[in-house]
Amino acid sequence: MATRKEDIKNHPNVKGQVPPHSEEAEKALLGCMMIDENVPTELISLIKPEDFYYRSHKLVFEAMHAIWNDNRPIDLVTVTQELDRMGALSDVGGAQYISALSDYLPTSANYKAHADIVKKNSQLRRLMAASNSVLEKCYASDDSLEALQFAEKVISDVAEDQGISALTPFDDAVNAAVADFDSLLRDPLARRGLQTGFKGIDSVLGGLHGGDLVIIAARPGQGKTSIGMNIVQKVATEHLKNGEPSKTAEPKVCAIFSLEMPASQLAKRMIASIAKVDFSKLAKGELKGTEEWKRIAAARSSLCKSKIFVDDTSLTTPMDILSKCRRLKREQKRLDLVMVDYLTLMSSGKRVENRQQDVSEISRTMKLAAKELDVPLLLLSQLSRGSEKEKRKPQMSDLRESGAIEQDADIIMFIYRPNANEDVPDKDAAEIIVAKHRNGPLGTVKMRWVGEHVSFEDEDGDTASRAPQKERKTTSVEGIKEAIEFKEIDPNEAPFDAD
Repeated sequence: MATRKEDIKNHPNVKGQVPPHSEEAEKALLGCMMIDENVPTELISLIKPEDFYYRSHKLVFEAMHAIWNDNRPIDLVTVTQELDRMGALSDVGGAQYISALSDYLPTSANYKAHADIVKKNSQLRRLMAASNSVLEKCYASDDSLEALQFAEKVISDVAEDQGISALTPFDDAVNAAVADFDSLLRDPLARRGLQTGFKGIDSVLGGLHGGDLVIIAARPGQGKTSIGMNIVQKVATEHLKNGEPSKTAEPKVCAIFSLEMPASQLAKRMIASIAKVDFSKLAKGELKGTEEWKRIAAARSSLCKSKIFVDDTSLTTPMDILSKCRRLKREQKRLDLVMVDYLTLMSSGKRVENRQQDVSEISRTMKLAAKELDVPLLLLSQLSRGSEKEKRKPQMSDLRESGAIEQDADIIMFIYRPNANEDVPDKDAAEIIVAKHRNGPLGTVKMRWVGEHVSFEDEDGDTASRAPQKERKTTSVEGIKEAIEFKEIDPNEAPFDAD
């Protein structure tokens, strides 16, 4: 008995190198469009001229499309006249061939089956063309990663082309909206988005939803990396109960793209945040308490049981991120949250005239990536010096280098810590300003910055989860300087007690 591989090898199309096509299906489809006025209504927006293998059939369909756009009936006479006007009547075989098409089938009952065959063969031919372009790229490219990303893109483009949308009755949308309202009335948590783990933020946003591009922006040293990591950590460990995986909850899959910090540094910060230990002591090897090391071991266990994936490649483009996320989603069968740290360090990978156009392209691609992957995408960004110089709260105009960020984002949040660099009693006070919320209210959330743990907390959070107050007072200016030295960062751009 022949194997599947042998069956493919011996297929007549493979032997003769003939692209997939069906002359009969193409003739039948064109014939149905001429004998039944309802068929064009169904198919004119679903079928394209390039879906036909034979050039004569492409020309006939183009003529039909032109007739349809002029709001004229599609029949033997109008198609013949249009082809004659186009100067293509002789190319398709003359009026005799058009007449033969109209008489090809006695009924149009099976037009959908014919359309499916034509569309299927078209997709296969497009896939073959994409494969050939990948092959050419492999021959010409010196960069294997670039070739792989090109292959993923062209194959993805073919796959996306299958999803053809059509107008639907508005009453379907109305009924779905009322059903959502009803389910929310019965269970307020039924339609909530992905919870960030911060009560105040979740109260304003109602959670993060698939397709949302969420900008978290701040001046250097305000804590944008920390709050992004806090959100990822809370989402990724939500399925754990007392350190053990819940039997009823699936672990969330999170991806982190860090253009600034190596993965090991992110891991250290996340461990300190979960374990509630002093990061500066931990980093300098001064942490010796047994109870603290028990918490570190528990944090390590929690993170190892989560599904967080990290890429700390510095030269990363939006297409790199999309490509890697597609692969991760295929491998893990799901993807729940993506964080990119941060926009200012990225390049679009395209030739543009200036940085503003570059940022616009990055912002646009990140929004399209969030929509395609159907996940919330946290994109961290720096603010200009405007708010710092004027000693005011951040606002939309402070977004660095491009107004496109404001346009593309679904949610924009600013971190504001007015006393971050002052030795005053409320120096840890923080505000998360929701300056844009496409599908909900705006607002300001009061929070608290815990510098030792490199994390944020709700203002009225559980004090039992925080480090004892005495320990919180041990962070000194000298300790911060030592931590800066240990981390080897510029104290003017990113002081330890924040980012």
